[in-house]
Amino acid sequence: MMHQSSPFVGLILFLSLHSDLNEASAFTVSSAITSTRARTQIPPQGSSPSSAPPIARTFTKPLFVSKEPVVEQALPEDNESVGIYTSLPRHATDDAVNDTLAKIERTIQNLYKESNEARAELKKPGVFDRERTENEQVYANSYVDLGKVDTVGFDYDYTLVTYKKELLHLIYDMTLKRLVKDNHYPEEMLEAGLKFDPKFSVRGLAVDRETGWICHLSYTHKVAVAYEGREKVSRERLMKEYTGKRALKPNERKKRLKPLNDLFSMAECCLIADVVQFFNDNNLPFCPKNAVYDILGAIGSTHISGDFHRLVAADPGKYFEPRPHLREVLQKLRDSQKRLIFVSNSPFWYVDAGMKYVIGNEWREMWDAVIVSAGKPRFYTETTRPFREVNQKTGKMAFERVECIEAGRVYSDGCLTELTKCLDWYSAASDVPQSDLDVQNNFTGGGSLTSPNVLYIGDSLFADLVDAKRDFGWTTAAVTPEVGW
Repeated sequence: MMHQSSPFVGLILFLSLHSDLNEASAFTVSSAITSTRARTQIPPQGSSPSSAPPIARTFTKPLFVSKEPVVEQALPEDNESVGIYTSLPRHATDDAVNDTLAKIERTIQNLYKESNEARAELKKPGVFDRERTENEQVYANSYVDLGKVDTVGFDYDYTLVTYKKELLHLIYDMTLKRLVKDNHYPEEMLEAGLKFDPKFSVRGLAVDRETGWICHLSYTHKVAVAYEGREKVSRERLMKEYTGKRALKPNERKKRLKPLNDLFSMAECCLIADVVQFFNDNNLPFCPKNAVYDILGAIGSTHISGDFHRLVAADPGKYFEPRPHLREVLQKLRDSQKRLIFVSNSPFWYVDAGMKYVIGNEWREMWDAVIVSAGKPRFYTETTRPFREVNQKTGKMAFERVECIEAGRVYSDGCLTELTKCLDWYSAASDVPQSDLDVQNNFTGGGSLTSPNVLYIGDSLFADLVDAKRDFGWTTAAVTPEVGW
């Protein structure tokens, strides 16, 4: 399902509240965000254990500053009721122990009173410039000291900019027309009312290239649920298709199942299901394998041709969500002596149109390095792919060797190994042992961009984050709107 908000806004809100990001505050971000905090209700004194409410694990609003790990208790907001939730048991004979318990009770009650007063202050008009929604939050599975982070990198699509639901409708419609025109699919498909359904799919599914099924895999890599078109596949068919165990061997799984990892892929997921359903409803003989191949090819051609990019760039207000706080956040990072890197797979002319819309015409001045058409994840895995400088007026690339990356200029292609050689940067102190850094530098070629002091934020775990974390030790944060649903 598409939403108008992104959890990245939660990151924006957090950063905008802290002008001094060099404090050693334990701001938490994640490599593959999904974390919860336990909220525990303590039963009143004298109640039986069976009457105590269970511990509930839930997504809770993040603390803005946390010096130590925090366990938050689900207590009422009125101070008068706090006492019944913080009553501790008493020792039958030891008065000294009871005195200590009484002091602890008073301390807990005072802490909650102060917490409620702070919560009330945050609710006052003017504390925030705008209303926060439930999915504008930051969740974490590790602690990161922003004082040691000296470089912050950003992806573009669905990170710095997010799109309105009209974009996926556009990709779906353009691909359907391409199927009819270029692949000679029945023209009746254009008149059948096929439309993108934002409620049909989510990221994390996979399409079976052999059957055309849309599959949901369990954590043990078994096909838990599958849909043929818009109809659920029976368990009997699943067992028959997947070796009686609903599972595939790793090499076969890699060959047959195409992951649907990014938000752009939601359009192709929906279109595959709709095309299969159209053929089944009209009793038209077809080969599911060929249909999947044709649809994926048409989706790829729509992206490569730049057809939908041109429409979006020509009318950014129709397709881009406004980002009124983005410029302020980036400026606060710069004011805190953080270097900013822009790395996107999109071409310069498309990126330029979007960034001008959300930040302004001089958006390039805010970045220490701007890289477009990066080709992630190849950007991380290649070792000799050279950079090309992009002419900002014509969009053409100069086929001359780039030996130094300069702020204000735009570069295309390249790889991270080359980037570390083209930047004269030195990292802040790292907690990584020198022996580990030596091994890492032998692989990456060295440089200041091969340490956890680099924080990279993107929306695709596989294209943006996995190789950056695994091969270069970067700290990574994933923009995952689904966590806030």
